[in-house]
Amino acid sequence: MSFESSSLPDGETRTNLIINYLPQNLTDQEFYKIFVVVGPIKNCRIMKDLKQTGYSFGFGFVEYQKPEDAAKAILQLNNLPVQHKRIKVSYARPPGEDIKETNLYIQNIPRTYNLDQLEELFSSYGQIVQKNLLKDKVTGLPRGVGFVRFDKKSEAEAAIEGMNGVTPEGGTEPLVVKVAEEHGKMKAAYYAGYHAGLNNTRGGSQ
Repeated sequence: MSFESSSLPDGETRTNLIINYLPQNLTDQEFYKIFVVVGPIKNCRIMKDLKQTGYSFGFGFVEYQKPEDAAKAILQLNNLPVQHKRIKVSYARPPGEDIKETNLYIQNIPRTYNLDQLEELFSSYGQIVQKNLLKDKVTGLPRGVGFVRFDKKSEAEAAIEGMNGVTPEGGTEPLVVKVAEEHGKMKAAYYAGYHAGLNNTRGGSQ
């Protein structure tokens, strides 16, 4: 899940950051330790499905006390290797129309494709902020299905226009590209994290 922007909309504070691509088993305490080296933190938390599974949604929020520390954190910690992933650090933006319908569901991806090849297929249409290839839970093999999330709705629309019905190199069937139905819990977690969640001092801000 990725809802971020490197540019700031009007009225947005410069202290609130969203961090994407967090490893599933990263703890709130470890998360806090990564970011507190830059400067004093007001609040930080990893967004999880707290009511049911405790499963991490793979993103979190950090709110610094000073805007200059937030800016420094983006410069110093964006793309930082954490376990097997590289985290993405950017300013959080309020939930709004521009983040709707940016996530695309893609079928008939050649089974030989990896994430880099999937990104290559769609990168010309705009800034990709998240990508995922689904695998069979039993065999671990690619299912030919994946997701690509763009930064803007207009980029996602251009990708649908340009790629739906196209047979990629190495493929035997035309791609089916459409807007993915948002995972309700993930979207709720984003809204909660952006608004009420930052008032909750769970996760090392004590």
